[in-house]
Amino acid sequence: MQISVICPTFNSGSFLSKTLDTILKQTFTNFELIISDDGSEDETIKIANQYKELFKKKSIECNIIKNKHVGPGFARNRGVDLSRYEWISFIDSDDTWEPTKLERVVKIIELNQGYNCILHRQNFIKLNGTIRRHDFDKYFNPSTSAHKQIFKTNFFAMSAVSIKKKIILDHGGFDEGYQNAQDYDLWLRIGDTFNIHIIKEYLGNNIEREGNITSRSYLRRIKNLFLILRRNKKKVGFFLYLYRMIRIFISTEWLKFFLK
Repeated sequence: MQISVICPTFNSGSFLSKTLDTILKQTFTNFELIISDDGSEDETIKIANQYKELFKKKSIECNIIKNKHVGPGFARNRGVDLSRYEWISFIDSDDTWEPTKLERVVKIIELNQGYNCILHRQNFIKLNGTIRRHDFDKYFNPSTSAHKQIFKTNFFAMSAVSIKKKIILDHGGFDEGYQNAQDYDLWLRIGDTFNIHIIKEYLGNNIEREGNITSRSYLRRIKNLFLILRRNKKKVGFFLYLYRMIRIFISTEWLKFFLK
């Protein structure tokens, strides 16, 4: 079993080392790492090259792709295109993994050849150090339509996704026209083609940092969500579409934006 790990970066110099450390410490080491950079102007590439030597010492191939600044969708697609293995695990450049993350994912894949996507629970670590548990499995019922469930609640966290390369390519990859939410768009396009398993363990951490969400990027994300939901509304019916739109308007992030 071999796996491709794809880490898109953009001006990630201040936090990339922490992410790469957790990849370097994986108990499962039969993987390649692809760092796909979106035109960084800071120390990102320098740090990536330093870690490339550390991975080399552990006989782990690390490829660094230098792209123009186009967006995260393009960076992920470049990583997918150049990946060598059947399965891909994504990790964002400001997130971290537990040491057994890949080991646990690979074990599930080997025991259940029918799955094409493996997720797991994740911690959200806030700026003040408090931890919020994200139990994505509570939103998913494997016996009903995956598309409708993803439409209702996006229970995918990018750094918790391990997925077969083939279904990404079969559904056109990430839409590079979206500067954010392009992952949600892809999950909806894959829809009922998914055969998902969610590991009920906290194998990753999403770390809040200053500048994670600016007002500009959040408003762009809201716009993209509206476009994505409208594109998929015929597949789910009017009432689920209305429910989802209302949830966007009453979301905590939206309220925080206007209460600043």
